[in-house]
Amino acid sequence: MSGSVPRRLSRRTVLGTAALGTVALGGCAMGGAGSGGPATPRPTSADNPFGAAVDKPVEFFNFEGGYGHDWFDVPTRLYNARFPDSAVTYKSSQDLPKELQPRFVDGTPPDLIGNVGLDTAGLVKQGRLVDLGPVLEAPAYDTEGKTVAETLLPGVAEVGVYDGKRYSVPSGYGLNAVWCSGKLLAEHGWSYPETFDAMLALCEEIKQAGLAPWTYQGKYPGYMWGPIMGTAEKAGGRELGLAVDNLEPGAWQQEALVESAARYGELHARGYILDGTAGLTHTQAQTYWAQGKAVFIPCGAWLENELGEIAPQDLEMTAKPAPGLGAGDALPFAACNGGPGGDLLVAADAPNPGAGMELLRAMLSVEASRRRIEVTRSLGIVKGAADGADISFAMTSMSSMIEAAGADVGSYWMFGTWYQALQKEVDNATGALLTGAVDAKGWAARIQKKADAIAADSSVTKYRREAR
Repeated sequence: MSGSVPRRLSRRTVLGTAALGTVALGGCAMGGAGSGGPATPRPTSADNPFGAAVDKPVEFFNFEGGYGHDWFDVPTRLYNARFPDSAVTYKSSQDLPKELQPRFVDGTPPDLIGNVGLDTAGLVKQGRLVDLGPVLEAPAYDTEGKTVAETLLPGVAEVGVYDGKRYSVPSGYGLNAVWCSGKLLAEHGWSYPETFDAMLALCEEIKQAGLAPWTYQGKYPGYMWGPIMGTAEKAGGRELGLAVDNLEPGAWQQEALVESAARYGELHARGYILDGTAGLTHTQAQTYWAQGKAVFIPCGAWLENELGEIAPQDLEMTAKPAPGLGAGDALPFAACNGGPGGDLLVAADAPNPGAGMELLRAMLSVEASRRRIEVTRSLGIVKGAADGADISFAMTSMSSMIEAAGADVGSYWMFGTWYQALQKEVDNATGALLTGAVDAKGWAARIQKKADAIAADSSVTKYRREAR
């Protein structure tokens, strides 16, 4: 599979896409193409395989999201144990394009970037990123006799590849899920529905009980396209998602996808969405859900950590797959979408890209991954990192969801990473669908028009995802 994992898992790309145009899509504002590697190669050795400037600082600029930064203490310590004279700096923002665009322009981007919002595909096209293949081929930090790639879970080392080179490495393992409170369901004797007809019937029961069946992150409606796509792919098979990613004609107007959008549109039409949801931020919607004002909410694996102390101790956060459309579905109810996500990038024009690569290698150690699992309460990507870790109810639920799916865990959809203009249109159209401004056919036609325009635009580099 080419490309890197989006968002979602890559979380909340909608926060940054609107400001992105001149960062990586336009090109002219970037001051020319990057080098694709360190501008001045430095001597390497077994102890310093990437030629880090060991007497100069290294900067990690991360997306400021639900995972926080407390986990970063371990990779910092591991890095400084090797290079004590190289200070490690951590910076973050919820709007990476706004913060980093000027720095890419003037040639001083951070050495290592935890990306949400920057157009990875566009940066690759412009030669702004370092090939990270050597990081995965290097010896692992704390697993003797293994390369970094050999310590990663299946599928992790395969993502982030563009035209044969690996320009991004995942930071964690994500899951596209519908979340519910196990405690709330048990109190009312409700069971999570496996089909959308059953979902609508349960929603009516929930409404009659005085609760809102659904809420979502209203100002970022892209959260809801995950369940829409999940339900559609369950009905139409994995080929449906491949067609969408590969910009095939009529892909967004496939029968199963339009039908799925229509069913989710019924949530609004029948009054099954919490009043005022369209105006809520992600944190507001998630808080209301945790408080029991709504039963279902779409979100990624970071939900528990983002809620923090807001979530009641007995909430029993439970992750579930999107419901199917019915008996004719191509995939079983347990089928879901997930995988490694969260781009880690090294900027080619950074002051110390070799140190960025070394810091990345430290992040991919067993010890650093275990720390990240415990602090962020999220799924890791390094083999054995979860052994002995303190696993929460929500994490256990996500693991159970993945285990139940077995071979039916599908990849994330890639169009949002490869074509951010298309992702933005999907987000906006989904917001219109869930407020009744367009129907399902209008939703599909609107997105298809944008997809067709991108497919016809020779200036946009095209990528292709193959069935696995």
